[in-house]
Amino acid sequence: MSPRTHQTAALLIIGNEILSGRTRDANGWRAATRLFERGCRLGEIAVVPDEAERIIAALERLRTGFDAVITSGGIGPTHDDITMECVARAFGVPLLEHAETLAVMREHYGEEGLNPGRRRMARLPRGARPIICERSIAPGAHIGNVYVLAGVPEIFASQLEAILPKFGGEGFLRREIEVSLPESAFARPLGRLQSRFPDVEIGSYPSRCGDHPCGKICLSSRDAARLDAAEAEVRAMLTSLESTQAND
Repeated sequence: MSPRTHQTAALLIIGNEILSGRTRDANGWRAATRLFERGCRLGEIAVVPDEAERIIAALERLRTGFDAVITSGGIGPTHDDITMECVARAFGVPLLEHAETLAVMREHYGEEGLNPGRRRMARLPRGARPIICERSIAPGAHIGNVYVLAGVPEIFASQLEAILPKFGGEGFLRREIEVSLPESAFARPLGRLQSRFPDVEIGSYPSRCGDHPCGKICLSSRDAARLDAAEAEVRAMLTSLESTQAND
């Protein structure tokens, strides 16, 4: 594992369409899944509207609290795409047309096709490096510990893959155990097991309550041996409780 990789991260999702329910967020799930597989702990997902001061305030808070921040949304050609401008303001640098990006766009679209909207997507904060992906001519941007990605899920996913080598390094492992007991039946013994295995994250996630409860207990860790031991003890605890209930 490289000491230069980010071990913690936050995701900042930008867009009125998410907050209004117009668009169901897919990028948070994508980022959480891929960072987990890389072994980078995603510590927060924040969602803010297309308002400059709110975006800048969130960026300032998150980039000082985590190794890295990934943003999603607001880098398109329209008036409400203000993320690049906000990132530039947060870092105290101007937003400038990026010559190499502009040249790529000019070659791709031709001079006549390089309209103001497309030129807008060639602007990066001064000092930022473009994030190039297979799904878009327009780049994301990397400046400091902030990675600015698109909101369109297909492009976000492609840009995310381009930056993932900078995150984590040794992936987390996950185990899931089906449960048909109410959480109240195993809450205390599960808590005791968590205390015994502080290096294993243990969570209970019910999917149905009432007379026919069911759900899953999920365990995750980087240490396969400790994960095996914790899983074995959780299964033994559940078997004991189920046997006791069956005899009542």
